[in-house]
Order: sequence, then C-alpha cells, then structure tokens
Amino acid sequence: MTNIELKEYWEELLSIYKGIIFNNCNFAGGINGRINYNFDCPQFYTLKEKYKLEILAKRGRDFERAKNLLSFFAPRINHKSDFQNDINCNAMDLLEYCLDKPDNGINCLNKSKILQECCLALGIYARRVWLMPYSPYDTDNHVVVEIYDFYLGKWIMLDMSANGYFVNSDGVPLSVLEIRDKFAANEICKFVKTSAVHDNFFSDMQMECLYYKQYFAKNLCYLFVETQNEFSDNKKRLSFIPYNFDLTKNLKYKSFIEEDIPPIGNIAILLNAPK
Repeated sequence: MTNIELKEYWEELLSIYKGIIFNNCNFAGGINGRINYNFDCPQFYTLKEKYKLEILAKRGRDFERAKNLLSFFAPRINHKSDFQNDINCNAMDLLEYCLDKPDNGINCLNKSKILQECCLALGIYARRVWLMPYSPYDTDNHVVVEIYDFYLGKWIMLDMSANGYFVNSDGVPLSVLEIRDKFAANEICKFVKTSAVHDNFFSDMQMECLYYKQYFAKNLCYLFVETQNEFSDNKKRLSFIPYNFDLTKNLKYKSFIEEDIPPIGNIAILLNAPK
C-alpha cells in the first residue's frame, strides 16, 4: 500500500469512527463516586530526586511542566504492545527497567503510569484514562494521562506512547472528553507532537498525526478512569459508557469476568476540577 493509499484508508477509518462516536455521544448516568489524588506517597520523593523531575519539568503552568516531562521521557522508552506487564506497575520499577533500554519496551498501560506518577510527584493532578473501542471483538485499547491545569481551568490529555496531545482550532489543549466531542461533531481536532521529528514508521509528520487521529477515534467509545491516583496500581476504576451500551456483554467478549467490570460513574465526575 502506498503512502497515498494508506492516508486515504486512515481518512476513511477516521470518518467511520467519528460516526460511531456521533451515534454514541451522550453518556449514561451512574454513581457519583470520587476520584482521589495522593501526592504524599513516600516513594515520590525518591522518584523526584533520582530523576531530577523538578529540573526536567522546569517552572511554569502545570500543562507546560507536564508536557516537559512527556517530551523528555516518551522518546527514551520503546513501545512494546505485547509487554507482559511483569514489572511492578510503578514509575520507579518501570523506569529502572525501560528508560534508555531499547530492548526493554513497555506498553501504553505502563508508559502512562510513569507520566502519571512523575506528575503526582511534582504536585500536578494526574490520572490514567483507558480509551475503549466500540466493537466487542476489538481487543486493542489505549491508555493515556489527563492532567489538570489550574491556569486554563481544565483537564488536558497527554499521551506517552504518541508523545503528544490534541488541540482545538485555537490551539487550546484538550481533555479526553473534549477530543471525543470534537470528533463526534466533525470539528477541528489536531494532534500535536512534542518532537519535531516524526517516528520512523511514518513517512512524514502529517501521516503520523493522521494515524493517531484515527486511532484515538477508534478507542473513544467508552472510558475507564482510576479512582485512586497514587504510587503503584490498585486497579480501582470507574467506567463511563454511552446510553444503551451494554458494558457487561461487551466486556465478556474481551475476557473480563463480571466481578472485574468497573461500576458505572456519572460523567460529571470527569469534568469537575480536582479537590
């Protein structure tokens, strides 16, 4: 397939996925749970000192500091989609395993954990968000980080695997829900990479950005979000699903057992400023 054919194919997929989101725009009601953020984990002090996080993040608004962390760590960690999750899911152990070690790649689940904990160590509100596809037969999903920027007064998505984020027509960085809404409305939603160099897999930056647009659109049907954001992974989550979407039936095809399916939360939880 030529680059032109591949571009046309991704554009077609993007249109299809946007249509799926359009037809699943509104979220079902759910419990009014709470998402908690713990900045006082003792391991965060070690993480901050060992990797000089304050120097890497520099000074500035929360988004700029988190973006600096992203641009430093993301290019130095290889991606391995079939990583077996056999390293403890915390930034200390994961960085020891994979940072600047091309043979030790990890997946998006663990990459996002690294960025989340580095942000928390610096007092930046950060949470992992699972982006889930519509099809029950699609076993691929994606995990990203959202941080809260108090200057902008909003949540912002950062992707450690793609090394970038999305912006609207005015260049304002977007949250996961804002990206989803932009796709559903077929409005401008541009992927921005923190590096000026495209990945070797793509012929140019335009191709890379298009790929991530269709990939995100594929995985934005429903969401999982951690309720306890702290050092290590306690696996407690809430799910956020569209109206008339049968989460239990869908996840059975993905080998979930019913006891592991996260309870459904009210979407307003993801819009609120952290407390």
